Formats: sequence, C-alpha cells, structure tokens
Amino acid sequence: MTFGLLGCESDLSALEDDELRKRINECDYAVSLTPAEHQVCRNYHRECKRRLDEEERFVCQ
Repeated sequence: MTFGLLGCESDLSALEDDELRKRINECDYAVSLTPAEHQVCRNYHRECKRRLDEEERFVCQ
C-alpha cells in the first residue's frame, strides 16, 4: 500500500469524494502504518468529518 504524504498546506477539499472514500478504506485496513502514514490517514478522516459538518455530505463510513 502506498500513501502520498500530504502536508498541512495540502487542500484535501479538492479531492473527489470517491477518491477520499477509497483512501479512507485503505487506511482503515492498513497494517503497521508509519507515523507519517498514520498522520495522512488522520488528515483524511478529518476531511471526511469536515465535509459532514460543513457541507452536510456523508462521504465516508
């Protein structure tokens, strides 16, 4: 599994819903994440929550 590192300045809001859902799924089933990969996954989950809270769109499980 490959994770792209996304810094704090990256704009996850530009990520399509389907792609975000796919990446969240990969994170949820990943084993032995590095600290950097774990942070990337947390950023994906944070974006899912933001979409739900601000846009009322349920994108992720």
